[in-house]
Amino acid sequence: MSLKNACPAATVAALLLSTTAAASPTLIINDGAAVDVQTFSYAGGAVGAMLDVTTEGYAICANVGQALATPVSMQAHHPRWTMPVANDVRNVTYTNGVLRVNKGVSTFSPEGSLACQMRGASGEVSAPFSGYGDGLFRDGWEGYSSVQFGNLVNWLPVDDFSWSSPDWRVVPNDACTWDMNPNTPAVAESAVCAAATGVRPVDGGSQNDARFGDRAPTMWTATTASSFIYLARIDARFGPPDGAPNSHFPIGTPQRPDQAQSSSVDVVIRDAYDSNYLQANGSYCLLRKLPAVLDENVCASEDVYYSHGLSGTNNPDGMLNERIPLVAGFNTAASLYVAVVRQKRAGGTSAGSCQPYSAIATIIDPGVARNENGDEFIGDDVVFGFRNSDSFEWMGCVP
Repeated sequence: MSLKNACPAATVAALLLSTTAAASPTLIINDGAAVDVQTFSYAGGAVGAMLDVTTEGYAICANVGQALATPVSMQAHHPRWTMPVANDVRNVTYTNGVLRVNKGVSTFSPEGSLACQMRGASGEVSAPFSGYGDGLFRDGWEGYSSVQFGNLVNWLPVDDFSWSSPDWRVVPNDACTWDMNPNTPAVAESAVCAAATGVRPVDGGSQNDARFGDRAPTMWTATTASSFIYLARIDARFGPPDGAPNSHFPIGTPQRPDQAQSSSVDVVIRDAYDSNYLQANGSYCLLRKLPAVLDENVCASEDVYYSHGLSGTNNPDGMLNERIPLVAGFNTAASLYVAVVRQKRAGGTSAGSCQPYSAIATIIDPGVARNENGDEFIGDDVVFGFRNSDSFEWMGCVP
């Protein structure tokens, strides 16, 4: 059965009743990876309706490119988290325990603007390579943690490096521009590259410039009495790599990219957060340099070139929502840092140990991904933020 643009209530009711047929339903959006579903529901009529899906993992979605004003939007939830709302739900099917959104032999339009980044319940990447790109395989004898660490970084490790005990000081900190000696990507991503990655101030013995920091598997975070602060590095590129690593940060007196500017391809930056602990209010900023200190004043730094509240016209759902327009022959690459200062919820509850509190994702136009093999390596498109020194268990956190 399918739910098309008109979304009649009788069809939706039948769709929801059919969930009892499968003990562990899964969700697939476009041609992305599947995540397990706890529940899903539908509210509203033919206009302004919402498909609400609670997943075991994390589904961070956005409309990238020209969105079709369909009558149905989608809200993904994690049991504790709030995720972005996205429009352009063109069809929904539920068959044999699989809930499919915008997928079907005759009904899916590759020009749809709904795109999502999917991660498992422990932040794991089921496949780091986009289904639209070339098929690649890894050594099946690697341990689970080594595989997952490798899934986070588009890199062919240098000699003597091991993901079983990674030295993050030698991992490339620019995810989209390579020096090729000694660092080579696993996938060239010659059409489009986008990444949201973790970074830390340089550690002792690091060869990295303090402006750019050391690569890290999680976001740099800080906690105060009233706020949770998290910072990620963003890299984006259209076309083949050009220039040296870390050469695409803003210089001089930069301006925020014009959000209405036409582009060759769009990269959208979104976040999601644990709404049992955090709330929609707060602020965020774009920085051209890694700050020396991460605290509630990070968005007052001299290296900030744009700041804005999390609740407002640009961010009606209280979430980070930035667009990087990449233009052939003009603005083909960009690097920046994004910091979010999100207020804690009064009376909020903390998650258990080894559980994240926030995530930042980069999402590209799905039409470019499908038709031009854009963003072939998707393992580095989401980075999570934890309190203190926590991480996922596969990263070494002990519950």
